[in-house]
Formats: sequence, C-alpha cells, structure tokens
Amino acid sequence: MRHIVTRFLVAVVFALLTVVPVACATSVSASATVGPASVVAVEQPTTTPNPTAPTGPNLTPEQQSERAKQKLVIGVLAVLLLGIVIGGRTVRRRIRKKKSGAVSS
Repeated sequence: MRHIVTRFLVAVVFALLTVVPVACATSVSASATVGPASVVAVEQPTTTPNPTAPTGPNLTPEQQSERAKQKLVIGVLAVLLLGIVIGGRTVRRRIRKKKSGAVSS
C-alpha cells in the first residue's frame, strides 16, 4: 500500500511540474554565492526598463487558449507515460517474483 501512495504522489508532483509553469530563478542573491571569505560580493545597480521598449509578444485570447490547450495535452501525455512506466515496473516485479518463487521451491 505504501508503494502505491508513493507512486501516486510522484505522479501528482510530476503532473503539476509539467502543467504549472515554474518560475525561473535567474536572479541569485549575493549571499547565495560560495567563495573565499576575503571576496566581497557587490550588488549591481538596478536599471529601470525603458518605457518605450517593447514588453514582449502580445498574445490574443485565441493564442492564449491554444497555448493552454497545448500545455494540458503535454501534461496529460506526461502523466500517461509515467503511468506506463510505473505499470511496466509493477508487471516486471510480479514476473520476477513468480520466477524466483518457482525456482526456489
């Protein structure tokens, strides 16, 4: 029973990671860097973005819904593939137990 719960939790976490976008951790604080004690990290001054600069692609509601559908399909496929892998491992384990039980008897 414990294995089933563990596998289910792994499948849920995997599905969430594939469906829900993960925020990029591109900014690393100066305190997170590892180095010699004599080196002092200096934080770079922040620059304000130019108000006339483009903010990025503007997606229409149709494009946004298509993208959401794509993410959903990819997530469902990922969960199905994970299920196939877990099911295959379970079947292989059962076959292995049958063979080892028949040989030792």
